[in-house]
Amino acid sequence: MLHWPKRPNMRRISVVLAMSFICGSAYAVDPGRAQGSMTIDSSRVDLNYAYAIDHQANDVTHRKDDRRVVLSDKPFPEGFKLEEIDNGFPDGVFGIVICISRVDKVTHVLLQHAKGMYDASYFEEDPNYTFKPLKGEPGTVAGNVSSKKVRTNTMSFAFDVDFNATIH
Repeated sequence: MLHWPKRPNMRRISVVLAMSFICGSAYAVDPGRAQGSMTIDSSRVDLNYAYAIDHQANDVTHRKDDRRVVLSDKPFPEGFKLEEIDNGFPDGVFGIVICISRVDKVTHVLLQHAKGMYDASYFEEDPNYTFKPLKGEPGTVAGNVSSKKVRTNTMSFAFDVDFNATIH
């Protein structure tokens, strides 16, 4: 008895393709937004907003080609000077400042949380922190930043955030 190979069911292929497009777009983050959290000790802070500034100075390399990404739980008030974020977040706003080098390595981490501020200072490369870039629209920087659980003298923290930041 001869068996003819089955032809692919076009309806099944169409459904699979449609599902792949729907699922793929579910992971996208809108410009100016973040999706993820930081955990300080046992307190979780959801991070919803993303900002970025180009041409930032790196205290180790003395170059001005780092990109500073700021992720926060609330939007910044109108008129807030993003360039001065290292001096502190606006009252009642918590988040993370991460500097990314021209070769997509994390070079600086700063956290603002309910108990105060933590500044890891600048470093060449630290395996505790990861940046995975995504191709974004012109004028944006997008990707994922994450950390292993980091312990300091006074606290422990970790974060994992997808973001799409508009460059200011």
